[in-house]
Amino acid sequence: MNLFSLQWKETFRAPQWEAKMSIKVIMVLVTLYFLGAFVFGASMTYPILNKKILDREAVEVFNGIILYIFFFELILRFFLQQLPVTNIQTLILLPFKKRRIINNVLFRSVFSGFNTTPLIIYLPFAISMYRDDYLGTQVVAWWMALLLTTLCLNFLIYIINKNNLYFVLLLAVVAATVALYLYTEFDLGHMTGALFDAVVAQPQLVGFFIFPLVLSYALVFYFLKRGFYMDAGLAKTKTAVQTGDYSFLNFLGEDALILKNDLRMIIRNVRPRQVVLMSFLFLFYGLIFFTQDIYRKQDFVMVFAGLFVTGGFCLTFGNYVPAWDSSYYKLLMTQNISYKKYLLSKWNLMVFVTAISTLLSLPYLYFGWDVMGIIIAGSLFNMGLNTWTTLFGGLMNKTPMKLNVKAKAFENTQSFSLNQFLLIIPKMVLPVLLYWLPAKFMGPTAGYLSLAGAGMLGIVFKNQLADWVTVLYLKQKHETIEAFNK
Repeated sequence: MNLFSLQWKETFRAPQWEAKMSIKVIMVLVTLYFLGAFVFGASMTYPILNKKILDREAVEVFNGIILYIFFFELILRFFLQQLPVTNIQTLILLPFKKRRIINNVLFRSVFSGFNTTPLIIYLPFAISMYRDDYLGTQVVAWWMALLLTTLCLNFLIYIINKNNLYFVLLLAVVAATVALYLYTEFDLGHMTGALFDAVVAQPQLVGFFIFPLVLSYALVFYFLKRGFYMDAGLAKTKTAVQTGDYSFLNFLGEDALILKNDLRMIIRNVRPRQVVLMSFLFLFYGLIFFTQDIYRKQDFVMVFAGLFVTGGFCLTFGNYVPAWDSSYYKLLMTQNISYKKYLLSKWNLMVFVTAISTLLSLPYLYFGWDVMGIIIAGSLFNMGLNTWTTLFGGLMNKTPMKLNVKAKAFENTQSFSLNQFLLIIPKMVLPVLLYWLPAKFMGPTAGYLSLAGAGMLGIVFKNQLADWVTVLYLKQKHETIEAFNK
């Protein structure tokens, strides 16, 4: 029996597959829109580089930055990409050879959305090269070299994700590369660019890119095969439970109980740690906009940047309350814990992390007090209002959370709804209006005060807001319990 036919039957025999399929159709349409935008942007890159860079060929400029594109792609893959493994433990009990199952899994990974980069970015650029009098063999060889490198990253990321030794080795290579670049004349980016320049000059060199791909495939294959046993690699890992001492939170009273539980959840599980790491990366969001004068002249862009710099944890963690507790939600609901106290504990955690993010964003003072002003105002708005907005959005997400599984791209799309889409208005549009209207008539300082004042009101009236959100949660309490049981 073909393994692909089994996967096909599993898809259409799953509960509520019709609803899930309709959501996936919508997500495909949205994805196609953004893919079109990427393709258009990539097709415009070549003529822009041709006009702006006069002393170098556009291809040489692009090759010079290709290493950084690979690094960025590797970071995204590390946080989001996983092997398309489903029911491996079931298949291993059937009369299938291990080699066949592993090859099937690796072959399916090739069709991951992360491997569309050669199609949506490199291919339009290659077509522009062909129109600019490059030979067809040169264009095909250059594109094939990029495609083979992308597939190589596709396989290597699984070892990096599953084996700490390879992860540490990767970090060591990156640190050594940065150190050599800063303190010596060694430039890996320049060397990588020269390698792809050589492929354009001598297309037959593309053959050398096959060897890293074969090697990476073999490494992943034997890595998976080594642990492909019910009582070894596929068995659930048993580790000693680390309770942790969080007695310093006792001053919060009853709120400390749930807050301690959340901290243990974050420390012990993969998915919450992923959210924390991603929220840390949000701190660097401002570097995209605060360093460019064209963006600093746009008020709405500055407000967005100010919100995102400190709001990474708030905007992500709150959307999955109470899904974080889905595995023991029934037990939690039988305890003598006020639902209001439960929500206030989540609110305290988001406010605390937002405050820490604000302190970590102090280096943005380098760009001026106006930048720091919008960050602080955005931070207060996140604490006072966006926390409650995300908690309200979490009420609409009744998809159980797998704490020890990393998030995949476009995961939990079945929990998407029109109401969640409309929540963008209070999260993003409202703060822009709160800043823009006073700033337009009374200056930027009035805009800062208006945005920060709205957040302060949310903090002052947190009990009233908690009462309102608690009523909504209690109305859907039993629906949530039923949904988490599926």
